[in-house]
Amino acid sequence: MGDETGAARLDAILEALSFERRERDARALEDLFRRFQRRVACETLTRPAGEPDAFDAERFFAEWVREERGLAAGERARAFRWLARGLGFAISFAEGTCLRPWERDEERRSAGDGGSSSRLNGNAAHRAAVVTIEGRRILADAAFPMPVLLPLEPPAREISTGIGTLSVAPPDGGDEIRVTCDARGEVSDLLRLHPTPDASAFPFEEICRPLPEDGAQRPFALRVLDDRVLFWRVGRMTILDAWSRLEYALPASNRTVLEKLFALDLGGVVLPEEAREAETPATLSVFHETPVSADEARRLLARDPPPRSLVAGREVLVEEAGAGSRITIAVALASDLPPEGPTEAVRKTLVFHLVSELFELSRG
Repeated sequence: MGDETGAARLDAILEALSFERRERDARALEDLFRRFQRRVACETLTRPAGEPDAFDAERFFAEWVREERGLAAGERARAFRWLARGLGFAISFAEGTCLRPWERDEERRSAGDGGSSSRLNGNAAHRAAVVTIEGRRILADAAFPMPVLLPLEPPAREISTGIGTLSVAPPDGGDEIRVTCDARGEVSDLLRLHPTPDASAFPFEEICRPLPEDGAQRPFALRVLDDRVLFWRVGRMTILDAWSRLEYALPASNRTVLEKLFALDLGGVVLPEEAREAETPATLSVFHETPVSADEARRLLARDPPPRSLVAGREVLVEEAGAGSRITIAVALASDLPPEGPTEAVRKTLVFHLVSELFELSRG
């Protein structure tokens, strides 16, 4: 990147991202990170995930300037690392594991098993980027993809995002870093990282080794917005926010909707499809942790719930959570929903009313 040709190529990429060179500080890093996350789609529809050891970031961006394509998993980490290094930031990789809530199995554990949500199955090997500015480390996890930068020193506390409220837990001995998420009625570990002060400590082949556990081999599209997360995989759509989870069938044949939801151009792209996904009804679940005991919550739930438009049925799950309980209301939505699912205004209205019911239960 030191020659004039390399600098010109980087300038062209930065211009495409609408990013202006300036002093290398935390604000500039945040601006670069947000522009990368919003402009470089996280998906494997337009460009299937390849092996990171064969990924050439400079070549990818040269093509991306002409025709924008997406990236997933380790390739995203390497692409952002290439950009940040080109601007002079000190950036290295950290190894660890992650739990992506939009991919999480919603089968609940039996009450009273004594475990914490961070021990649920689903953790996958993960590689994240850590930037050092003026001696302070900042997590810039483009591979997750994390919606915001998270300062590690001092640890970030209670940053609100569309995923939930994020915090960096202080190291409990050793150097492990835990990123926790308070959302949907529980606190769970999203990331566990072992920071490496110098990326060169990893052999090149180790940095680039493909990680089959990350799920990137199954085609998907992901979009992390300010107030919610959109996730599509093989005919099934998930919309996740800090309070709720909506799932409904969205066949791959409905390309126009997919393009609009994920800001993609799918012209000429062959999409996978599973017919059985279209037969699964739409469901909306809301979650809340309350100091009300599980027995008291079950007694209060015996009341007749108010009728809701578009709701065809409901199921309520009460679990013990410390001295209180965690309540889930899962409703089946009417079968006459439009092909693209409920509008965002309808979704938010339903979530508001159902969460209000949970708050009412919390007051006993």
